Amino acid sequence: MERHCVLVSGPTVASDDKLICELQKNVFTLTNTDNNRIESILMERKVDLILIEISHGSDSEVEIIKKIKSLYPGVQIILINGNGDRELIARAYAYGAKDAFRMTYKTPLIVEMVKAIVRKL
Repeated sequence: MERHCVLVSGPTVASDDKLICELQKNVFTLTNTDNNRIESILMERKVDLILIEISHGSDSEVEIIKKIKSLYPGVQIILINGNGDRELIARAYAYGAKDAFRMTYKTPLIVEMVKAIVRKL
């Protein structure tokens, strides 16, 4: 069975050892603390799903989702929203995010969502 590749991107989620450990049981997992590097990572490696943390809610942060989906339409995206901004979540969905979780998230829920999404790939 093919091991799908998940990129965990953002300062908090990429440093969450429990989350990374649980994900690695099911998928090949890459970590990245700087969302501005996502595009260069996608140029180097096939990624099936991105778990992206957006903490400040700035337009440029959420625009990353739009750009990723326009360049790599097959990549699935799950948003981790650090500030609870409902408008940001709505824009993320409009740009193609599959799901969104607020901080502080429950690791088992994220792992189950990742497993559900990659099963459909």
